[in-house]
Parts: sequence; C-alpha cells; structure tokens
Amino acid sequence: MVEQSVTQSVEKEVPGVWYREPWFWVVMAPLVVVVIVSLTMVSIAVRYGDDVVSDTYYKDSRMYHYSAEQDERARALGLAGMLLFSPQNKTVTFDLRGDIEYPEQLLLTLSHPVEADLDEHIVLEQISIGRYRGQVEAPLQHRWYLLLMPELDPEQFRDAIWRLKGEINFNLGNGVPLKPIEQ
Repeated sequence: MVEQSVTQSVEKEVPGVWYREPWFWVVMAPLVVVVIVSLTMVSIAVRYGDDVVSDTYYKDSRMYHYSAEQDERARALGLAGMLLFSPQNKTVTFDLRGDIEYPEQLLLTLSHPVEADLDEHIVLEQISIGRYRGQVEAPLQHRWYLLLMPELDPEQFRDAIWRLKGEINFNLGNGVPLKPIEQ
C-alpha cells in the first residue's frame, strides 16, 4: 500500500511535454504575436516607403528653407505658358511667352503625387518661336505635378535659371497654364 501511494505521487509530479503546458503558451503567445506583427510592419515600411521630396529646399542646421530664386527670376522675365496634352497621339505642346531668348529645348517633368517610379522627364523640342512639342509615355490620367525648366538634366533642377510649375488633373481636362509660384 505504501509502495502504491509513492508510485502515484511520483507519477503526479512528473511534468508533461513542454509544449503541452498551458503556462508556456500563456507566456509565449504574446511574444510570438509581437514578433510576427513587427516583421510585417518592417516589411511594409521597406516595400512602400515614402518617396524623397525633390524641390528647392535646403537644410540649414535643424531647419528647412525654401528657395524661390528660380520663381522670382521667371516672374521678373514675365514667363508663363500654356501646356496642352493630346492623349490620342501621346504628345504635349507648350506655348511659352516672356522676355527671354527662347532655348532650343526645355525639360518637362511629370511627377506622380504618390509613386516616384511613375515620374517622367520629357524633352520638349522647339518647333517655332515660343512653341515646343514632345512625346509622353506616362498614362494621361488622374493628377500630376508639372515642372518646366531650361536645364535638360533632371538632377540639376536646383541649378536651372528659371522654372514654371503647375498641376494637372486629366479627369478635368488636358490643358493647364504653367507659371512661377506666387509667394
């Protein structure tokens, strides 16, 4: 009888397999959930990260400043124009007016508001005095930001003498005026 009670007490004290213990799962389940959610958030952040802002901002110590020199020069030269897209033959025509010697080529940048991968740089060739034309590859739908400058290298937009800016929503129409930004 004594032998039987000792055997029963020993059998009761033997722990079960670790993964069948409820306290193990009470402690580990939140940790596993946190690791899975963290890895998911990091992968989303890396894959869909924000695009870099490209404009004439510069960092001075801990403040950002906006440079409007190009807009002021364009305003002083009286530059403005009308941009007209033709969705049928994927061309863009620009009529420039102002007190300048018209360059042979201009660079038009179409910037997508959300996806930088969709941005396009279009070289506009002069077809007559003040009139330019170029081919568009981007889909002519929804909203786009527009930047026109005489500098042909998109990486050198901060060095351009002047610039004209605008915004077009192809759901509302195919033409838009470009002008210097007002302060």
